[in-house]
Amino acid sequence: MTADAARHRYAALDAMRGLAAYAVVVYHLDRPYAPSAYIAVDFFFVLSGFVIARAYGDKLASGMTTLAFMKARYARLYPLFIIGSIFGLVQLLLHWQAAGVGRADLGASILTTALMLPSPSFLTRSAGDIWALYPLNGPAWSLFWELLANLVFALVLFRLRTRSLIIIAGLSLAMLIGSVFFHKSLDLGWEWRSVDGGFARVFFSFTLGMIIYRLRSNSTLGQTFNSYAAILPIAAICILLFLPTYSLKYALVFCVLISPLIVVAGTMLELPEKLQRAGIFLGYLSYPIYMCHRGFTEIYGHVLRRMQSSQPLVYIILYLVLVSVIAYIAAKLASLLVKHATPLKQTGHSVRAGTPGE
Repeated sequence: MTADAARHRYAALDAMRGLAAYAVVVYHLDRPYAPSAYIAVDFFFVLSGFVIARAYGDKLASGMTTLAFMKARYARLYPLFIIGSIFGLVQLLLHWQAAGVGRADLGASILTTALMLPSPSFLTRSAGDIWALYPLNGPAWSLFWELLANLVFALVLFRLRTRSLIIIAGLSLAMLIGSVFFHKSLDLGWEWRSVDGGFARVFFSFTLGMIIYRLRSNSTLGQTFNSYAAILPIAAICILLFLPTYSLKYALVFCVLISPLIVVAGTMLELPEKLQRAGIFLGYLSYPIYMCHRGFTEIYGHVLRRMQSSQPLVYIILYLVLVSVIAYIAAKLASLLVKHATPLKQTGHSVRAGTPGE
């Protein structure tokens, strides 16, 4: 890519991940309105591979240590992770009996959450229960896989040639297909019984994102064009995540083909300047929305059911507004917490990685 392209923010990709985060919120609140939105995570992983390779590949090659890289990643992700987990803890305590969570499980979850590690719920809950990796903040499961991929990136992946990355992506895809056939689902990696699928999901999509970056940066076609046509891939991912029907075949096609193609489109087509601020703001909200919404979903859903409204879409929209306000406040609070703690300067020129956006 040119020097100008290297400094480019990619507001179109920001807008995509913001809208994808809203789709995940709807999926958790009222699943029939976005039954396939869980595949947004696969899009986030591709985007993360692209951005991490772009922001840190040269730095690591120039001598940045793995420890310094991981400190930067944790400093960026940890504050909002903890804020969202506190929201989840309050919600869990309010619904203690309904959740059926024992004292051992709760204690283990609080301790491991403080360390940003998965809860050993497979040791503290019965075999018939769901063994979630993060009982206090469900969406944090993808952060676990994200950080694992980041660690492997800093240790090995950034050094590899593109041909080797293609082989890794192919092997990960084979493992993913095997996991899908075994579990009969692509919604994998959020609980202990499907960690094989979570491992395969992140390494396939993350490596694919790295490959996209390599191909774009080494290509004479690496230029990005400002055009209203950038609205098309943004609208596409929004429509695809809100499709009213669920299909495992569709989920696989989205994971394997559609999400990487949409990322490619987002690197080639940029929003006109007058729309870039809106796209960047959506990207800014995406990570706090993703991290903080789950702690209010059951509470709000309980209120919605008690009201017995004949207009559920109205309450979904109101919830999205509420979550946006909470996310904005949480993001400001998190920025205060990391202001003097981040070991590296933020790379504000680029779209931020993470799940969905850091």
